[in-house]
Amino acid sequence: MTIPYDDFGGSGPVLHFSHPNAYTPRCFRRFLAPLAERYHVMASHHRPLWYLSPGAPAVPDPSEFTGWDVVAEDFLRFLEQEKLEGIIGVGHSLGAVVTMKAALREPDRFQALVLIEPVFLPPALLDAARANPQAAAERPFVLAGLNRRDRWPSRQAAFDRYRQKSVFANFPDETLWDYVNEGLHEDPATGEFVLSYPRAWEGAFYARPPLDVWEEIPWLDVPTLAVRGAGSDTLFAEPWAQWQTLQPSAAFVEFDGQPPLGHMLTMEAPDDVAAAVLHWLDDRGL
Repeated sequence: MTIPYDDFGGSGPVLHFSHPNAYTPRCFRRFLAPLAERYHVMASHHRPLWYLSPGAPAVPDPSEFTGWDVVAEDFLRFLEQEKLEGIIGVGHSLGAVVTMKAALREPDRFQALVLIEPVFLPPALLDAARANPQAAAERPFVLAGLNRRDRWPSRQAAFDRYRQKSVFANFPDETLWDYVNEGLHEDPATGEFVLSYPRAWEGAFYARPPLDVWEEIPWLDVPTLAVRGAGSDTLFAEPWAQWQTLQPSAAFVEFDGQPPLGHMLTMEAPDDVAAAVLHWLDDRGL
C-alpha cells in the first residue's frame, strides 16, 4: 500500500510540492515546470485523492476527519516511503500548513520551506471555531463547497462555466484549462467529467480549520520563504503581519499587481511566483 504521487521530473535536490484543498497536483504544472529545470519535483497526493490510485491506503470517510495534522502525518509517511531527507518543501494553502506541520515534527527532513498562502486565519476567527465547531462547519463558504456542481457533460462546458466564476477571474485561460484537464476525470459509467477532488473532502477541510498554527509558528526554525498575494481572501493583512512578528528569520514576499494577485497566485501568475521561489533558493545557495 503506497501513497500515490506525481513526478514532474528534473534532477538535483528533491523539491516536494504539497497541493491546496480542492486541486490536484497536476493543476500546477505551469508553476512547477520552471522549478523542475533545477530540482527533482515530486508532489504526493493528499488523502482525498487516494481513491483514484489502486494500491493506495484505505481512507476513512471525510465525516470522520479530525483535523489537518492527519495530512501532515500522511506527508511524513510519504517521505519515509520514498526515503527522502533534506528536501525543499513547497506548499500552497492547505499544502503550506501541512508542510509546516511536517517540518515541526521532523525538521531534519527539510533544508528549506516555501509556504505560499498558508491558511493562517485570524486568531479571533479560530477562537470562534474552537468555541463552536458546529457553527464553523455551517459557514456559507463551507456549505458552498459541499454543494457546488461537480459533474459536466464535457470539459468545454466546465471551462465555459468556470470562466464566468469570480473565483477564477484572475486565472489565464491556460491555467484554467489546466484546472479543467487535470482537476476533472471522466466517469466511465456516465461519460461525464467529474471533479477529482470530492466535495465532501473539500468541505471537511473548510469546516475544520487548523486551530493551533499561531502556537506552532514560533517553533519553526527551518529556513522559510513566506509568500502572499496582496488581494488574498485567505491570508489577510493582519495575520500576515503577525506571522512576520512570530517568525522574524523568514523572508516575506508579497505579490501585488493590477488586479492584485489573490490566494491562488500560483495559478494566476505561475511564472512570476516560480521566479520568486527560484530567486530565494538562489540566495540560499540551494
